[in-house]
Amino acid sequence: MNSGNCIKTLCILSLTVLCTGLPAQDRDTLVLSLDEALEIGRQQSLDSKESMNTLRIAYWQYRNYKAGLYPNISLDGTIPSLNRSLSSYQQSNGVYKFVRNNYLTEDIAVNVTQAIPFTGGTLRLQSSIQRMDQLGQSNVGSFLTIPFALRLEQPLLSYNPYKWDRKIEPVRYEKSRTEYVADMENVNITTVTCYFDFLMSVSQRKTTLQNLETAKRLYSIALEKADMGLLSRSELMQLHVSMLNAESKLIEAEHDYSQKMHILRNHLGLDDTVEIVPQLPYAKSLENIDSGIIWEKALSNNPLYKDFEVRLLEAEENMVKAKRERLPDISLNVAVGNTGSDQKFLQSYTGLQNLQVASIGVSIPILDWGRRKGNFELARSQYSLLKDKVAKEENDFRESVRTLISNIMDQPRLLELSHSADSIAQERYSIALEQFTLGDIGVIDINYAEQEKDAARQNYISQLYLSWLFYYNLRYVTLYDFDNHRDLVFDEETIKFR
Repeated sequence: MNSGNCIKTLCILSLTVLCTGLPAQDRDTLVLSLDEALEIGRQQSLDSKESMNTLRIAYWQYRNYKAGLYPNISLDGTIPSLNRSLSSYQQSNGVYKFVRNNYLTEDIAVNVTQAIPFTGGTLRLQSSIQRMDQLGQSNVGSFLTIPFALRLEQPLLSYNPYKWDRKIEPVRYEKSRTEYVADMENVNITTVTCYFDFLMSVSQRKTTLQNLETAKRLYSIALEKADMGLLSRSELMQLHVSMLNAESKLIEAEHDYSQKMHILRNHLGLDDTVEIVPQLPYAKSLENIDSGIIWEKALSNNPLYKDFEVRLLEAEENMVKAKRERLPDISLNVAVGNTGSDQKFLQSYTGLQNLQVASIGVSIPILDWGRRKGNFELARSQYSLLKDKVAKEENDFRESVRTLISNIMDQPRLLELSHSADSIAQERYSIALEQFTLGDIGVIDINYAEQEKDAARQNYISQLYLSWLFYYNLRYVTLYDFDNHRDLVFDEETIKFR
């Protein structure tokens, strides 16, 4: 295990202990960075578990397909079968007579069945033995043995499902593997969104608390100025309303804080008693990402193209199947081997006779009121429609990549501007507080400065969020790690399917 994996493992263990292993009074607060939240999300979020279960289903579907290509060995038998009944029997004069059946049979057979993918037929190797005992006064028993028989069942003009499975199933499984990698990046996107939503709520809660304290202090100062005749009653009432509004906003911020923390805890699979303390992360650098690499990886790695391939193959399969159903159904059945019969078991394997069976079955459609033709035209139209849809979806995907590249190119500058605006707005508000205390500005100016300060801080956090969101959207679209310069691939060694 490399050092990076060791650090991640220790991080998860530490957080798990904090969340689940300690008494309630010792685990009320969890200081959580964005990197730690991302790691927890990948390991134990409900979305990651759902993605794993989806991949596990795809894996076993593919295993079932592979198993169907190998010989299937079965042991079949009836031990025993008793028949005591009456059945009709036509005599030589044409008169029917009921005769009594009274016998006991046992049979057992070993069958080795192998599908023939290239032709769509089935090859079966069989070895069987059957014993029949006539009950009653005769009490005669005999054996029927087939030491060896090779049977071929081969449709000649029919649709071959094995051929299409060989085309589709490997692509479908590869699509599932790449979709799992993309789903894990989508888990990262959800984690980033939940984390920053909560971080924004924490910032808003802190800001509204500070604004309420400031509003109370300004109102107290205003009361003193009003007593001295330095402030009008209208301005005093305006500051009183501002203080009441600040208290109302704090109550709303508390509700939003609780809701956003619950959403984050629920996504990460953390205990409801945990009080999360998020940390303001650094800005995610997007400056050195080459747009050429983005296009190259998006067009080669994104699972959307595997999805296109699977859907087109399935539509083509349906069209070929409908076309073949318009042809006569001709099937060839051939069996060769040997067989023997005797009252004694060992003697039934001597003096064997040839077993030869051959038949050709034919079913020719004569009148179906255009149903087969309609099915074929329907399948062909659906295939044409799907090709148009795929072309449109590809154009939409390319446009989304262009938009993402444009956002990534502009994001560093927008983040820089929002950071500068936040610093200036905070400083301006501090100056405005001093000026109001000295009586140099009025109520309107201090309220406007407060609004600018709050908006600038929220905008800065939003730009931080976008820098991380764009980065993980980029990984989701390209399945490429731009930090370590490598493709994000499915690591089957880390996944346990059993």
